Amino acid sequence: MTRWTVCLLGVLGVIALSAPALAAGFLVRENSAAAVGMSYAGDGSRADGPDTVFANPAGMTRLGTAELEIGGAVILPSVTFNGSARAGGKPITGNNGGDSGRAALIPDFYGSARLSDDLVIGLAITAPFGNANEYDTAWYGRYLGTKTSAMSVDINPNVAYRINDWLSVGGGLSAQYLKLDVSSAIDQAAIFGQPVPDAFYRFKAHDWALGFNAGVLAQLGDGLRLGLTYRSATDHQINGSLDFTGASPVLGLISGPASAKTRLPPIIGVSLTSELTPDVALAADVQFSHWNVFKTVIIESQNPPFVNPEGYRDSWMAAVGGTVRLDERWTLRGGIAFDQTPVISRFRAVSLPDSDRYLLGIGTEYRMTDHASVEGAYGHSFAFSHPNMNSSVNNIDSFTHSVMLNGQFSVAVNILAISLRYRY
Repeated sequence: MTRWTVCLLGVLGVIALSAPALAAGFLVRENSAAAVGMSYAGDGSRADGPDTVFANPAGMTRLGTAELEIGGAVILPSVTFNGSARAGGKPITGNNGGDSGRAALIPDFYGSARLSDDLVIGLAITAPFGNANEYDTAWYGRYLGTKTSAMSVDINPNVAYRINDWLSVGGGLSAQYLKLDVSSAIDQAAIFGQPVPDAFYRFKAHDWALGFNAGVLAQLGDGLRLGLTYRSATDHQINGSLDFTGASPVLGLISGPASAKTRLPPIIGVSLTSELTPDVALAADVQFSHWNVFKTVIIESQNPPFVNPEGYRDSWMAAVGGTVRLDERWTLRGGIAFDQTPVISRFRAVSLPDSDRYLLGIGTEYRMTDHASVEGAYGHSFAFSHPNMNSSVNNIDSFTHSVMLNGQFSVAVNILAISLRYRY
């Protein structure tokens, strides 16, 4: 229990200090080195390590007496803009904002303990949602956004029960923390019709909310496993402050308490793993994210509401991958995935200039002893296109409605992950 406590406190501390990541939508799947190495193929059916506590809790019945895993993924996004902006039909001064992508550390912790032959408990601590970018304060789109930071922490205790030799079920509760920090410039020159320095606003808020998850793992035949998973929506009422700096008193803007409501999507998954031989396995995953619940975020305060149209659509992720055990020490993993963005062109925002993508992953596991192993993985995300702002309702600033941004983004993401596992 001492080891569990030390690992738990360490992971919570790192998550609290880490920056969030750019993901498809802002869903983060980089929850273990094994997941990154296989591009998330078989996440719900592999059940070969403690990361199954989060991916499919029913898979805990396949683990040993007690297992621990601690790790993290370093996400290195690159997001650059090329375009211009106009206010009242006239070009505004500025720049392309530099590379707004911000490196992020996404840590994870998993632990499981067997209470009997058929009953297992476990704990997962992850960061399942996140997004971060920061532009130069003089960039062309500063009136649409200069900084966005959304960070989550999910504490997820689970229990699993093996009903018989071929069927296991599992489930748990999630205590989820969400923190949001966004800022933008206000074009006072457009309001007063003369050169006036920009004002800025910043909204900071946070919240805890509860959700749940469930999973089924079925052994369909020799070496063939089917996993079904569900993770519920989470409703957040984030509370904090809305503060203004450099704003003219004539505008009547009031710094003070503010809040917003947001709903994070439920996710359904179907997963297959087929062990072709004792040393070779193939896997596949299909996940459906019900992002249609994320439509509008309204910041309420003593000021008129700040309305942020999101207009997300439901999205799919499909992945295939495999593992090859080279010898008793080394195992190789690899995978490819298609990840559909929930962001559509009509509602694209500078806070998340996302597009459909495919991902390639490769990884390896080295078993140091009978009890300890280390895994490493690399993943790369390729955008299908250059997302642009030209047809989005969010290319006009929401405060003066006079600044229009046009142009396109180039987006790419590199991922490095490592996990340490210990089996008692």
